[in-house]
Amino acid sequence: MASILVEPDWLEAHMGDPTVRIIDTRVTIVPQPPGPSDYVSLYPEYLMSHIPGAAYLHMVEDLSDPEGPFPFALPNPEVIWRRLEALGIRDNDTIVLYGNHISFAVHRCWWVLAVAGANVRLLNSTFDKWLAADRPVASGEESFKPTTFTATPHLDWVASKADVIASMDSDDVIALNALSAGQHAGRGQPFGRPGRIPGSLSLPAAAMMQPESGAFRSLDEITQILEDRGISKTDQVITYCGGGIAASTTFVALRLLGYENLSLYDGSLMEWSEDPNLPLQVD
Repeated sequence: MASILVEPDWLEAHMGDPTVRIIDTRVTIVPQPPGPSDYVSLYPEYLMSHIPGAAYLHMVEDLSDPEGPFPFALPNPEVIWRRLEALGIRDNDTIVLYGNHISFAVHRCWWVLAVAGANVRLLNSTFDKWLAADRPVASGEESFKPTTFTATPHLDWVASKADVIASMDSDDVIALNALSAGQHAGRGQPFGRPGRIPGSLSLPAAAMMQPESGAFRSLDEITQILEDRGISKTDQVITYCGGGIAASTTFVALRLLGYENLSLYDGSLMEWSEDPNLPLQVD
């Protein structure tokens, strides 16, 4: 599963490969507590400087359902296919995503595209690191010839509220909270009501990352973190967070380790906390 990640040297060497397509997903965050943060498009910065040949997709405007039942809701796969067609991306192309230091948003874009069935990978670095290494950049708009795109979605990677409710009474399912340890305990920015899904374990998405480089920690380090929490590949795991963003980072990390019985609760606490009949646990 380590093939999810590509290093900058690999991407620079494959920029001229017509089967490798690059997408810039840079955003900035405006906190809106309590509730979901506002992920603002950095398309103007993309126009100023981006990796040559890259398209731009925004996590919210392009890769979520504006009429969904909760913020950032996963769109129908066919909607994603039409987005990719407009960028000239074909079924068998390899898509490589990159972003800035807000790595959780890049990973959310990866999860959305991967659920839709796209062959998508992640640059294991940030655009700032790309610039610092004096690698090639371009500016202005890129043009793409529309194509057709179809794929087999990974809908088993999506957990519903009902799935999470059922997991609370199962010894075979582990829910992992990708928010900070403080938020897991019920402190800090809440998403509706404070607290965590009862019985869930804390596995902060930030612990999966090297903040200075935007790269994931080594597989050995991530393995040790999971072992310390008593989690193994034989477990059925559901990742969640506030709005399904940080949970995408934890999802990717587990996929890197080869976890197969894995899903992400798309509604996360934004959906869960809106139902007064559903419990939340605080320390």
